[in-house]
Amino acid sequence: MAVCEKKIDRLVQKMHEYYSNKDSNTLATVDFPNEIEYKSNEWLIYIFYSCLLDYGMRSQNYHNNLINTYHIYSQIFKPKYVIENFTTNKEELLGILKNNIHPRYPNVAVDKWLNLSMELSKYDNLLGKIKEFNNFNELNLFVRNIKGYGQKTGGLLLRLIYESNVCNFNDKLGYIPLDRHDIEISYLNNIINNQKLNDNQIEELSSSYIKSGEKLGIDANLIDKYLWNIGNDFCNKKKCTDCPLYDDCETKVQ
Repeated sequence: MAVCEKKIDRLVQKMHEYYSNKDSNTLATVDFPNEIEYKSNEWLIYIFYSCLLDYGMRSQNYHNNLINTYHIYSQIFKPKYVIENFTTNKEELLGILKNNIHPRYPNVAVDKWLNLSMELSKYDNLLGKIKEFNNFNELNLFVRNIKGYGQKTGGLLLRLIYESNVCNFNDKLGYIPLDRHDIEISYLNNIINNQKLNDNQIEELSSSYIKSGEKLGIDANLIDKYLWNIGNDFCNKKKCTDCPLYDDCETKVQ
């Protein structure tokens, strides 16, 4: 896979010009129950669960379902409780997830929920564990070693933690987690010539965005936010003609 440096620089510059001149909030956000204190240990555990299944349905509907489920079945957001009560009783957990959260693939969802619960149950204080990380790469490896998170879901989780400032990192964002929308944006703007990328190629594309930002003096965290917003504000809503990338995007000629 070849990455066109000239075109990736142009895309990064255009996104920066657009969003830096806008009074817009580029922080990643997801709704969570009002009774949970932001940046608390309970909040952190909740967003680990909430990001896990955030795919295959409208995100707002999913998070509304999740909050309603929390109000009825708060115990399924407690890792040790889940392991002690549902490991040998998957059908009950499956029913709760299927009838309340409505994931696209319920059987896959229950396995992911149990696996995540097993991983999180290792820590009496997950927030304390996360605060031990000195740089973003340590957090990235921690999340990526938990089975179940994809590029989108893991990327959202990383951004939520990074932007909450619960960690005192000694470095800037060193990895841009690219999901299929980011890859599609790159493809439609002729930065890459293929949308079917393997993990190594995704890493290469991520590094190319970071290098472009270093060249242009634009922080990688901002590039990550810009790509996220382009996908949410324009691509997902089919507002192509309003998009700041429209002039260079292949959708213009389709």
